[in-house]
Amino acid sequence: MRGVRGCGVVATAPRRHGTDADRTAQGGFTLIELMVTIAVMALLALAALPFTRNWVDGTREIRARSSLIEAVGQARALAMRNPYGLPTTDATGTPLATAAVLYDGETAMLCVVQRDHDRQWTASSCPLDAAGDADVPWRAQITSPGDLALAADGAAFRCAAYDSRGRTQLAPDLGRACTTAATITVTAGQQGGIDAPLL
Repeated sequence: MRGVRGCGVVATAPRRHGTDADRTAQGGFTLIELMVTIAVMALLALAALPFTRNWVDGTREIRARSSLIEAVGQARALAMRNPYGLPTTDATGTPLATAAVLYDGETAMLCVVQRDHDRQWTASSCPLDAAGDADVPWRAQITSPGDLALAADGAAFRCAAYDSRGRTQLAPDLGRACTTAATITVTAGQQGGIDAPLL
């Protein structure tokens, strides 16, 4: 409606409130639009949760494998270096293990121990504090172990001992069952597992 001129007053058509044009001009959302948006975002987050869990479990496996490979490298190097000059065999002619990797599943600790000049193992477990560092040349704790499992030939991994040539040996005097398997399988959650070489 056009304005009417006269007496200096301009009359215009009345404006209606609450139209779509007004709401768009104000830039707001209705409560229903907001709730639908939140519901869609929640569904997307739920759909992504299994992928996220698999990614986290895969990362845990890779970190544990990396720590195990480092421990094996330290133990083999220490065994081949043979700092106490121990003989390569014991009294029965069996190859003598001079260093070992120990794993404690309860604390998720990996450590390297060695035989001293009296052919005794410097430690038979992995200390959690720094008090045992003199007896343990290398140690590390696997972060976020959760349901992480280390297995060799179907049994839980606890130990791998090495002789002065870097080969795996049984080391029965260590007080735990050492494996002579070539690989350790590291698994976390629903992942298929990855192998870590022991040689």
